[in-house]
Amino acid sequence: METTTEENIRIIFGLKLKKLRTDRRLSLQELSDKSGVSVSYMNEIENGKKYPKPDKINDLAQALGTTYESLVSLKINRNLTPVVQVLNLKIINDFLFETFGVDKGLLMSMMANAPTSLSALINSVFEIARNYNLQEEHFYFSCLRSFQEMNENYFPEIEQAVESFRKEAGQKMTEPWHSKTYAQLLRTKFNYKIEETDFADYPKLKNFRSVYVPGEIPTLLYNSKLTEQQKIFLLGKEIGFASMKITVRPATTSWLKVESFDHVMNNFKAAYFAQALHINKDYLIKDIEEFFSFKKWKPEFLVHLLDKYNASPEMLFQRISNILPKYFGINELYFIRYSSKEPSKHLKEISKELHMSRNQVDLEYIISEQNYRRWITKALVRAMDQKWNETGVKKTMIDAVISQNDAGEDYLTISILRPMPELNNNANSVSIGFVITDAVKKKVAFLHDPALSFSKLGPKSELNFETPYQLRKMREEEAKQAEYNKLMQDLQA
Repeated sequence: METTTEENIRIIFGLKLKKLRTDRRLSLQELSDKSGVSVSYMNEIENGKKYPKPDKINDLAQALGTTYESLVSLKINRNLTPVVQVLNLKIINDFLFETFGVDKGLLMSMMANAPTSLSALINSVFEIARNYNLQEEHFYFSCLRSFQEMNENYFPEIEQAVESFRKEAGQKMTEPWHSKTYAQLLRTKFNYKIEETDFADYPKLKNFRSVYVPGEIPTLLYNSKLTEQQKIFLLGKEIGFASMKITVRPATTSWLKVESFDHVMNNFKAAYFAQALHINKDYLIKDIEEFFSFKKWKPEFLVHLLDKYNASPEMLFQRISNILPKYFGINELYFIRYSSKEPSKHLKEISKELHMSRNQVDLEYIISEQNYRRWITKALVRAMDQKWNETGVKKTMIDAVISQNDAGEDYLTISILRPMPELNNNANSVSIGFVITDAVKKKVAFLHDPALSFSKLGPKSELNFETPYQLRKMREEEAKQAEYNKLMQDLQA
């Protein structure tokens, strides 16, 4: 983005006008009396909403004791330079102005009151990002997670779009559709060409799930190694793009390049559409109610749900994370997905994450809790992986544990670990967990089952995992503070 856009020219003119007026200690009314320009019109000029005609500019210049040329020039006062620097940041424009509809003129006007300090803050954030090798896409995905969390991961407009498509498709959802049904709908309703490939001629793409080629006849190439559940999600997402008329979207799965926040947001919308289309909300609500009614922990019921909905563990847990806050009042939950070749040794890479918490404004609490949630998830998945290694049989495994963080809050964490050799990935784990609040206690009958005891994970030393870094750091700081307090008491004695 460049400062010479029409919108930016209006904003810069307004900022210069306001700076000159305030430097001369003139109120809007006083400048109006001197120039003949109305207060309301001048207010719109200063906020970047309007650009005055030449005669008005001349009147304002004379009233302010400056020249017409100086006022219309894009050269700016040194104090306003940081404001224009922020104005030109692509990531700020993508997030604040285009996606979230923040009034650019109003924000720039606010910045003009303290441009140097605010610019220093923003530049510091980006400097930290550069030092830690954080790419623009990290900000995009972080922003998306915040967007999901603020909306409790439930989006009624997409739910409605799914219902509308079901009616248009004329197919009853008494049971989940197979991938062939999705492919047929794409061909008949949206004129798609769908082809299976092993990408043999393109070895660098062998682990891609799909490639989309736009055109009058859109083409979708999908990897022949995909499982039935992966095909269902992929084709369902494609129906989401087509049905919601989304054209700004990624062309490949996985991502080849994250081009903008719109790509990230629209990909999320299509993924949400696919999950909502495949797993009927009304049916799932009844199944969750039945699951919660059991007085004993029954992991086999979750296996039953995976079979019933012909869904991957990730799709099932993601859909449950849509439903729990809205229909069960369980809104302090989290979702974490790990992808790993050997969970017991290399469980480091989080490939998807979502946290919903009542303490959205307490940054220290958020960091501490997210570290705790990752830690307990790692602990559970590693314990499950050990069982895999002990039995020598790798099949879908589901387990759960109740644990307590340092703040004394109890958590229920449920994890699914399944083999996933299709695309050169030996294991994939997804976990959903939630704070055991009063709402959870009322809904979940199996919370007192001894099978959920944390002790079943075994000694920490055997599992080779440590207390989360943030928790260790907090304890060290508390110990230092206690020592400092003792020192001060001794000195004053």
